[in-house]
Amino acid sequence: MSHPDLRGRTGGRSASVCRGSVLSSDSVRALFGLILVITGMAGCAAEPRDPAFAGLLDVGDGRALYMDCQGTGSPAVFIIPGKGSYAGMWNAVVPDEDQIRSSPYDLAGQASLRPSPTATQPTVAKTTRVCAYDRPNTRFDGTDRSTPVPQPHSIQQDVDDVVKLIAAVHLPTPLVVVSHSYGGLIADLLARTHPELVSGLVFVDPTSEFQPRLGRPEQDAEFNRAAGAPTPEPAEPIAPIAPPVSVAAILKSRLFFASSVPAPVRLPTLGTTARKFSARKPLGAM
Repeated sequence: MSHPDLRGRTGGRSASVCRGSVLSSDSVRALFGLILVITGMAGCAAEPRDPAFAGLLDVGDGRALYMDCQGTGSPAVFIIPGKGSYAGMWNAVVPDEDQIRSSPYDLAGQASLRPSPTATQPTVAKTTRVCAYDRPNTRFDGTDRSTPVPQPHSIQQDVDDVVKLIAAVHLPTPLVVVSHSYGGLIADLLARTHPELVSGLVFVDPTSEFQPRLGRPEQDAEFNRAAGAPTPEPAEPIAPIAPPVSVAAILKSRLFFASSVPAPVRLPTLGTTARKFSARKPLGAM
């Protein structure tokens, strides 16, 4: 797949793309509409303290993560990209003339992406503030890459990173969290463990925690093989701006300033969800 500098903003029209999933123009409008409904229901809140930002943010322990924030307004939208995807993908489209569009199969990974102001993130930024980030080990070219981490890793590590990023840019909470594919696992655990940070959830082709019991053995083996694939050599560690701070300490600090957004609805416990799900007929091959 071609990897242009997706941090740029250029003209153009077409579909918005995350690796492994092509969103048609109608899908983009539908997704944007859903985000607007949720942000509208959440009400008005105080303006964030920081302006638009794109670059590395220190998250402690000699690590930094790339973050791209655009637009102003609240509730803010936080995008969690899917596995192998990153912030730039939410700022790019598949050109109309790309032959990938005419394929009956999902070949988004082979598309030649093009930065565009009609992509998802800049479109949402016309209405409110929206941030997306590069999880570790997802973008291997260009500058300002997030610090790699050993693989495999836990979903809790991803949740901790999200909490630290929200604090680092002083985003007003609660947020509307948009997640794609693997990012759905992160958003789900974030909402269950930190419900005070989440006012709404938007899932785009999310991965489920029930996937291992539903897929065929060879599918599960391939997923695990890809998750444990070798990673690039770690970049030079960056000196922390301040001593590492635990997630618990961050949540107790004033970095999270409350807005006038109504209290979020608490999600059911995972055990309750699992019992309801297990009573259904197995879905078979995925």
